Amino acid sequence: MPQDPAGTTTPPLPARVRAFGAATAAGEALLLQICFVLASLPLVTVLPAAVALQRSLREVFVGHDRASAVRFGGHFVTALRQTWKIAVVQPAFALAAIVSAAFWASAGGVLSAVALSLLAAACGAATAAYLAFIAAAAILPPTARPRRCAFAAWALARRRPLRFAGAVVLSATWALLLARVPTLLLVGSGLVPAALAWWAAAPWLRASR
Repeated sequence: MPQDPAGTTTPPLPARVRAFGAATAAGEALLLQICFVLASLPLVTVLPAAVALQRSLREVFVGHDRASAVRFGGHFVTALRQTWKIAVVQPAFALAAIVSAAFWASAGGVLSAVALSLLAAACGAATAAYLAFIAAAAILPPTARPRRCAFAAWALARRRPLRFAGAVVLSATWALLLARVPTLLLVGSGLVPAALAWWAAAPWLRASR
């Protein structure tokens, strides 16, 4: 049974209170997910929306603040100003990867297999970089510049290579699931990558509290 600093025993929370807290946290996460979907509709704003979501989730689950669209909007505006130069790279890369995959898949032959393998490796590296970047952005001050976030992301990925490799595999599984059930985009397009980034960087994030 947990104890407070004074040494007295703290009784566990009733199950009803724990269930209410879990439901409240789920509702706040879904509110932030809706904000993410709306903010990322132009596609070129996916990266700043993901950064804003990660920072907002950290405030909710680590800082114990209440989620709000206004707070998410503030983080989104800040992230948009910081990352707009690199935000266009993500959708451009995704489009190029889709076109390349379709072309080489229809080509057939050994060269096609080699090209698809290289493309899969590039997509995996890009996914790991994306997850590491939003994880680093969540822990650094909101005023941190993209270069600082990029260096922090690189250091984080080097420290946790197996975790980020696992996160890439889980991201691929999530993408295959989305291909089967596209409506899941509405409830998990932002939360699933955010959760994977948090899982991959969990020890580093806990140490920075």
